[in-house]
Amino acid sequence: MSKPDVVKVVIIACKKIREQGLCPGDAKCLIASMRKEGKFAQFGDKEVRVIAIVDCGECPGTRVGAVLTWLKPVLDKLGEKPDAVMVGTCIMRMCKYKDEILERLKKICQVPVIEGTHEYAAPFP
Repeated sequence: MSKPDVVKVVIIACKKIREQGLCPGDAKCLIASMRKEGKFAQFGDKEVRVIAIVDCGECPGTRVGAVLTWLKPVLDKLGEKPDAVMVGTCIMRMCKYKDEILERLKKICQVPVIEGTHEYAAPFP
């Protein structure tokens, strides 16, 4: 667990959006975390640290559990543990499998699952 004044998060993003370059560099999530905008505002005065951004594992998102399972030993080795898992706005706004992904995450995650990250415009016109 983090110090009381720090919250560490893992963000899950849409694999297709990332691979197609529709959200270059995951910039919107990272900027929102830095500025405490969108869903990051709920952390108030706490410092937000994004400790990982991973993808959903591809449609229909059934591999999201495996992705997090592979991430865990890496974070353990680095001495990090998330306080929350945030499901990217790309998934929340555009994925037809979002309900199944959320259900799966809420079953396997031992930390809160937050729906969304930022409130910026969609990654395409």
